[in-house]
Amino acid sequence: MGLHQPSRRTTRQDRANLSAGSLGSFGFAVEAAIGRRPMRYLIGRRFTGDTALTCLFVTQPETLAGTHVRISEDRRRGACEVQTYVPTMRCSLRLAERYLFGCLPLTEVGYLDLMAWRYPGLGSTPEDRDSDLSWSGWPGAEAYCFLGPASTPGLTVTEAVDPASGIVVARAVDRRREPERRWEVVELGDPSVTGLPRLIRAGRPGRGSPDAGCARAGVSGGERPGAERWTDFRRVGEPAAVPAADFDGGPQRLREALEHRFPARPDGPA
Repeated sequence: MGLHQPSRRTTRQDRANLSAGSLGSFGFAVEAAIGRRPMRYLIGRRFTGDTALTCLFVTQPETLAGTHVRISEDRRRGACEVQTYVPTMRCSLRLAERYLFGCLPLTEVGYLDLMAWRYPGLGSTPEDRDSDLSWSGWPGAEAYCFLGPASTPGLTVTEAVDPASGIVVARAVDRRREPERRWEVVELGDPSVTGLPRLIRAGRPGRGSPDAGCARAGVSGGERPGAERWTDFRRVGEPAAVPAADFDGGPQRLREALEHRFPARPDGPA
């Protein structure tokens, strides 16, 4: 049975997203495949009271290596800043609010999905409307629908919180009731790191997916209109502590620290 229930007037998310138990400063590695292109990401996160600093680095493929995202959140002040950098840029770019509901270029990594807490521009009070997350695998989760900020007319973000773990396990971004993006947890982590899923998937409904017949024939561009394209993101191994000071030394220092703790496998991403 799919999830289709009205939003509550108050939310009960009990823990930060992508948290790792008692670790306050940590990192982990994630692998994915977009089409036939293997991807590898290194992610570091530091919690300090009501603030969180999250950095994601793309290490594979080589053409995207050096791309990174930095998200700074202050839950008490209701502040969130996202900066991105790709190797073709002269310097990092702070994203305007209307772009925060999309993805890092050339990846399926959503900025909302990397945040420790709900984006403050969505407010704290959900809308009193049905929240349809019947596409997800979380029928027992509690759904909440939030209107986007003024910079994103017609946009809504619906989140589902798992009562057992207290974390967001599914998220839908829609614009004028048309789906734009889907994200959900497929496999939770071990009990000690429940907040850090082992496997998630993200999709863009209506963007098309490779047609199996065309793929077998080696024909490019075989997409079925209206089909949904999903990308699986699998965490590789367990999270590890990272010195908090490494987050203050610039992106290169943090990336090197993460690469030291999470070296790439000789055979590359599966």
